[in-house]
Amino acid sequence: MSIGQKVTASSWDARRGYAKPKTKEADEINSDIETYRRRVFEAHRRLLEEGKVITPNAIISLISGQKERNYTLLKLMERHNQQMEAGMGVTSSYGNYKNYKTSLGYLKEFVRVYTCRQDILITEVDSSFIDSYVLFLQTEKNCHHNGAMKQLQRLKKVLNLGINYGWISKTPFISYKIKFRPYDKIILTAEELQKIEKLQGLSSKSELTRDAFIFSCYTGLAYVDLQQLTRDNIVAGVDGTPWIITRRKKTDIKARIPLLPKALALLEKYRSHPKLKEGQVIPIFSNQKTNDYLKELAKLAAISKPLSFHCGRHIFATVITLANGVPIETVSKALGHTDIRTTQIYARVLDEKIARDFHTLLTKLQ
Repeated sequence: MSIGQKVTASSWDARRGYAKPKTKEADEINSDIETYRRRVFEAHRRLLEEGKVITPNAIISLISGQKERNYTLLKLMERHNQQMEAGMGVTSSYGNYKNYKTSLGYLKEFVRVYTCRQDILITEVDSSFIDSYVLFLQTEKNCHHNGAMKQLQRLKKVLNLGINYGWISKTPFISYKIKFRPYDKIILTAEELQKIEKLQGLSSKSELTRDAFIFSCYTGLAYVDLQQLTRDNIVAGVDGTPWIITRRKKTDIKARIPLLPKALALLEKYRSHPKLKEGQVIPIFSNQKTNDYLKELAKLAAISKPLSFHCGRHIFATVITLANGVPIETVSKALGHTDIRTTQIYARVLDEKIARDFHTLLTKLQ
């Protein structure tokens, strides 16, 4: 902040932070400087005693006599969500924005329960708040452990935005560790996949959903990646056969996927489908509708597992590739993973691969 004094560059001692040389004018300027320095230290002491967050803005507010602004958690999250909405399709996706809207709803409800108020100061968000929020998510919102941790990830991101704005200097997540628990992914067996493929007498909506899901099973494409896939993404690969070369929406990592016969057959089946949008390769319903139809298909195939479109990606990684001897490094590239450890999760849950690897080991040891 300016103290309203002026001095030429040649008359300024940058190392000491004072005016020079020793003149009456310089003494007056230095006296003002010293007065403001004392005020800074006094404001710092006062903030410490009151247990408030110490920031340059808080100190300036005290020195200048301005009323300290009370920044609140829900206002910060609303501002974050407004920015996401403004950047839809460029810096954010609708799915991600929808998730943060849900998180805002959870926080609003929790703050009312936790504080009996409509909002809470950001400076009041501490480890106790986080622990209580996790308990609320698990007991009142039926979130599993990892679901609650995902909500904490979003809260952490929003609080970090508060640091960027200068509203707070630190967050309780400095000492609070978000820990996810390993879990088994929902994966159909080869036999269950065949049951889905062989279903007959389906409605047009169910058949279209089934085919989009099967295409995912044989390409590893996530819902949003298939939704945005165009004919331009299908090119001749290094071996001269058709490949999908695209960038994953989630990670912006390039995925290179040779097209297997069943995936190619589906491309041909829908080449002239009336519901195809311009450039699209397979028509697909909204994510929610697609998952609803898949659950109906699972019932028709007598499959009790909670089927969703994302299961297709898991099936590609396990039943289609790893179980058939495709090296994990190759699968990782096809899936567009940023870290091979993500792909290794699939290898851990694939009992057939474990059995085959040990059988190979036993053969070598004999």
